Amino acid sequence: MGRVEWRFADLLGRPSRGGAKDPAADCAPVVSRVGLRTKIIGFLTLVLLVICVAYIVFTYFGQKERTTAELLETSRVLVLEMDAVWDFVSINQNAINYTSDGVYDYKSLHCAIAGKSVATLFSDRSDYLIRFTNLNPRNPYNTPDEYEERALKDFSENPQVTERYGYETMDGEPVFRYVSSMEVAQSCLECHGGPAGELDVTGYQKEGWSEGDIAGAVSVVVPTEIADASMRASVFSNVLFFVFLMLGLALLIYAVLGFLITSPLMRLSSSLSRMGGTGAGSFEPLLGEAGPEGGNRVASVSAYAASKEIDSLFVQFDSMAGRLSDLYSNLEFQVVERTDQLSQANEELKLQRQRVERINARLARDNRYKSDFLAIVSHEFRTPLTSILAFTEMIIDNVPESDTETLSQLEEIRKSGAILLEMVDNVLETARIQAGSERLNLELVDVSDVVGMVAAAQSAVAARKGVSLSTSVQADVPLLMSDWEKVRRILTNLTSNAVKFTPSGGRVNVEVSAGEAGKTVIIRVIDTGIGIPKDKQRLVFERFTQENMSTVRRYGGSGLGLSLVNDLVSMLGGEVSVESEPGEGSIFTVVLPVDSTDASREGSGCGQDNAD
Repeated sequence: MGRVEWRFADLLGRPSRGGAKDPAADCAPVVSRVGLRTKIIGFLTLVLLVICVAYIVFTYFGQKERTTAELLETSRVLVLEMDAVWDFVSINQNAINYTSDGVYDYKSLHCAIAGKSVATLFSDRSDYLIRFTNLNPRNPYNTPDEYEERALKDFSENPQVTERYGYETMDGEPVFRYVSSMEVAQSCLECHGGPAGELDVTGYQKEGWSEGDIAGAVSVVVPTEIADASMRASVFSNVLFFVFLMLGLALLIYAVLGFLITSPLMRLSSSLSRMGGTGAGSFEPLLGEAGPEGGNRVASVSAYAASKEIDSLFVQFDSMAGRLSDLYSNLEFQVVERTDQLSQANEELKLQRQRVERINARLARDNRYKSDFLAIVSHEFRTPLTSILAFTEMIIDNVPESDTETLSQLEEIRKSGAILLEMVDNVLETARIQAGSERLNLELVDVSDVVGMVAAAQSAVAARKGVSLSTSVQADVPLLMSDWEKVRRILTNLTSNAVKFTPSGGRVNVEVSAGEAGKTVIIRVIDTGIGIPKDKQRLVFERFTQENMSTVRRYGGSGLGLSLVNDLVSMLGGEVSVESEPGEGSIFTVVLPVDSTDASREGSGCGQDNAD
C-alpha cells in the first residue's frame, strides 16, 4: 500500500504519509527549470531570427537590383548626351567647314573630335569616365580594354545585342561598366565610307564601312562607392526597423502569454499545492459547488475565468480527482481481493503442474514399453525371416531353369521376405534410437569402401530390375571420424529406395565429393525414378509416411527407410535434403561432417528426447 499511496501523493504534489523517503522517489521525473513562456519565446525568437536573416537577404538583393537599375539608367543618359553632342556637330558640319561665301574651309573640327573632346573634358571634371572605342581605332588612346573588347565582339557577332554592363574592379576600386554600340550613320560615310584605303579630309584612310555597320562603342565607367554606401545605409535602416519591430512583437507575445496562460497555470499550481494538504484519499474541488437551483459553479480562484479552455481544464481535473479519490478508497480492498485470487490461481497451477508431470512420466513409461516391445518383436522376427530367405535362395538354386512357374513363385517369396526383413531392420533400428540405446561408435571411415560394399549388395537387385547402378567417389574425399555401420545404413537405405522406385531402364548414381574447406563430405544419390511432388517432399522423412497409398501397393515398404536416414544423419551431426520433380527422378543429398565427435557428445541423450 505504501507504493500506491506514494503515487497518489506524488500526483497531488506532497510527500507520502509517514515522512519516510520512498525508494520509488529516485525514479521520479526531473522537473524542468525552464518555464513554458520562456520556451515559447525562445522558439519564437528562433523563428524570428530565421525570418530576419531571410529579410536581410531579400532586402540586400532588392537594394542591389535597384542600385544596378539606377547606375544603368545614369549610364544610358550619359551615352544619350554624348550622342546628342556627336549628332549636333555632325548636323552643323557644313556650317563649321564652309565660309559664308560657300567656300570649303576645313577647320579640323568634326563630330568624332567634338564627341571625344567633350567626353574627355567631362571625365576630367568628374569621377566618371567616358570614351569612344572600336576594334581598329585611328587613335591608340581609343584602343579597347578587355571588357570593351568582349562587348565589341558581342555587338559584331549578334546585331541584336546593343549594350553590355556589369560590375568590375578598376585600380582597386569597384565600378559599374557600361558599353553601348555605335552604328554607322549616313553622315559618317564621308570619312569612314568607301572606297576603303582612300584618304579622308582628316588624312586617315577610310575603313569602307556601310550605313548600319558597327562603328565602335561608347564606354562609360561609373564609380559605385556612393551608390554602395547608399545601398548599405538603406539595408541597415530597413533591417534595424525590422529588428525593432520583431523585438516589440516578441515582448508583446511574452506579456500576452503571461497574462493568458502562464499566470493561470501558476495559480493552478498553487491551488494544487494547497489541495495536497488535505487528508489522504480526499481532495478539495478546484471549482466551487454548483450554485443554487443548479446554477453554474463559482470559481474559487479568480484566474479560472481567464478563458473557457482553462475552465474546461479544471472541470476535467475535478472529475479526475473525484475518480482517483474513489479508486484510492477502494484500492486496499481490491489489492487484498486480487492477492487472494492470485494465491488460489497459484495453487491451482501447482496442482496442474503436478498432474502434467505424472502424465508425462506415464507417457514416457508407455513409450519405453512400446519401444522395448517393438525391439523384442522385431528381433524375434528377424531370425526366422533370415532362415526363410536362406532356404528360399537354396531352393531357387536347386530348381531347374525350365520350371519358370516355380522359380517365379520362389522369387516372389524371396522378394516379400526381403521387404519384410528390411522393414524389421528399420523398425528395430528406429526402436533403438527412440529408446536411447543407440550410440555412436566412432572410427576412421573410408567412404569409398562403404560405397563399394553398398553397390555390391544392391547391384544384384538393380540388375534383376534392369536398373543401371553406378558410383563415383572423388579423389579428394577425406576420411571420416564417424560410425561406419550408420554410414552404411544411410547409403543402403537411400540406394535401395532409389532402385525400388526407379523403373526398368532407369539409372541410379551414387556420387561422393568433398565439401567446402574439406570440413564436410557430400553424398548424392541420384535416380531417374517416379519423383516426388513438391507438396509431398516434406513428408518423406516422417515415420510411416509415403507419397500415397498407390505407391505402397505398387512398391511396398513401411515408410521407415527415409525416416531412419534422417535420424541417423542427425546422430552424425549432418543434414539430409531432397530435390525432386514428378516423372523426372530425385536427388537425395547427405552432408556429413568429417569429424562427428561433437555430435557424439551433444547427441548422447537424443534418443531419450525423441522418446519423450
